[in-house]
Amino acid sequence: MRITIFVMAAIEQPDVETLSELHEEELPSYEISKKGLYTVYSLESGERLIKDEKDTWYVCASFERKTLHEIKYGRQLFAPPYTDIPMEQLPFVELLKRNHWTPLHAHYDKALCHVIAEVEDIDSVSLEFQSRLAHADGDDDPQVAHALHYIESKLNGKHTRFISGWESHSFATITESDEFAQNILLPTSSWLYLLYFEHFLHHDGSIPSDQMMPRLLGNLWASTGNEFPYNNELVQMKEL
Repeated sequence: MRITIFVMAAIEQPDVETLSELHEEELPSYEISKKGLYTVYSLESGERLIKDEKDTWYVCASFERKTLHEIKYGRQLFAPPYTDIPMEQLPFVELLKRNHWTPLHAHYDKALCHVIAEVEDIDSVSLEFQSRLAHADGDDDPQVAHALHYIESKLNGKHTRFISGWESHSFATITESDEFAQNILLPTSSWLYLLYFEHFLHHDGSIPSDQMMPRLLGNLWASTGNEFPYNNELVQMKEL
């Protein structure tokens, strides 16, 4: 199993030196329904900085992880005060400090997180483990979900499962398809789904796209909360 996490967090406006190094990316017009809603920039170091129409800045980064423990601490915005975690296990904390980026919301210590797992066979991965991936949980965290809420797609006979976390500001994509992972998911959909997720959480459950897949994801995310209506006929559920 190969695991990559994509994390996203709002930050204070970057310094002048960082702004001078940004390269604007062309965001496909069909992916975002409102022109000018987001402007996406890339850094030579690989991270993306995103500015929304209200001039709020976000940083999006990715890290390869091997264990649930590494996934859990890979999304931290601040070093946890309750335990001594080495800085090499806190890659996002280290990235923020190195670039002098200050998280905008000091009351929450975790970034939004999209966990991507490439597997040989989805059915060989236990539902409990799939749930932990969707929650970006460690081995020592309680299993709070009572069911797995997901949607699935298929490409050349290979399945991909999209799973929503429960009140965790995270979700997971588990795929058997190397073609989908390498050509679509990792380079583009990984962080684009995070952008939709941020908008969903902070704009009354709305999705800034008219495309079917983002809207299906919005419906899926709504199914594991109690704030927004959803169509349960478009969500698959398995009891844990």
